[in-house]
Amino acid sequence: MTKKLALITGANSGIGLATAMSLAHRGFDLILLVRNEKKGSEARIELQKANPKSCIDLVIASLDDVDSVKQAAEQINTTYARLDVLINNAGYTPAKLEFNDQNIEKSFYASHVGHFALTWYLADLLKKTAAETGDVRIVTLSSAAHIGGKVSRMFRRIDNLSPMWAYCDDKLANLLFAKGAAAYFEGTGVRSFSVHPGAVRTNFASDIPGLGGTLFKLMGPLMRSPEKGAETSIFLAAAPLKSIGERNNGAYFADLAPKKPRNSDITDKNVNWLWDKTVEKIIATNGGHY
Repeated sequence: MTKKLALITGANSGIGLATAMSLAHRGFDLILLVRNEKKGSEARIELQKANPKSCIDLVIASLDDVDSVKQAAEQINTTYARLDVLINNAGYTPAKLEFNDQNIEKSFYASHVGHFALTWYLADLLKKTAAETGDVRIVTLSSAAHIGGKVSRMFRRIDNLSPMWAYCDDKLANLLFAKGAAAYFEGTGVRSFSVHPGAVRTNFASDIPGLGGTLFKLMGPLMRSPEKGAETSIFLAAAPLKSIGERNNGAYFADLAPKKPRNSDITDKNVNWLWDKTVEKIIATNGGHY
């Protein structure tokens, strides 16, 4: 039986590393897509030592740079004959807002636009695998913080927006993207889900200044371990489809079950708007070529 292959972004630490370790234990081969080659190599060695029967490869890309993402996807498309699971895990909250040359906030770009581009450029490989197996999954890390997100702030330069509200927008975008991907791939055997991992004890929000950062530090002992936070991602990547539920394609999951997201901006209209707007921005970045 051919082993399944999973790609995980941000797999060198935290939830991403815990997810990678568990999937390797379950017999998956892995592609770790990371920004920092040194940290990625260290994670790869750790994973390989613990799982000598798994093939664990490293791909370097910066999710805040569409050209970098496109090059990584081309490398993957030419190297691998299949891709069974794509886990869009990476994300961060900046200490202060920064904007790229398109006036898009950088954490939003990395968390949403970069993962959108990665998924798009790998779409043919995902569909090819699904045509052979009938079962490919895209798992995108969102958060309960989506409740504070607003579509009206997305793709706008708002200099006085707090990093925490920016993070909420990122997580809402992740949730809307997962729904859009489910619709885009409908009928191909590729399914898409979003995940709230819970409040997890990682380096998340460690750079946030002021009261917000202090609260996260104080809450640390009460938070989940990365292994606990990774459980729902692992479930959606590896569980039988009947356990997930066919009708839950596009759904938002937490604690191994579908949950109703709480934000009035979660509408089909906004799903479609975000999809089209993101395509527009990627085209602009690539000089008119998708």
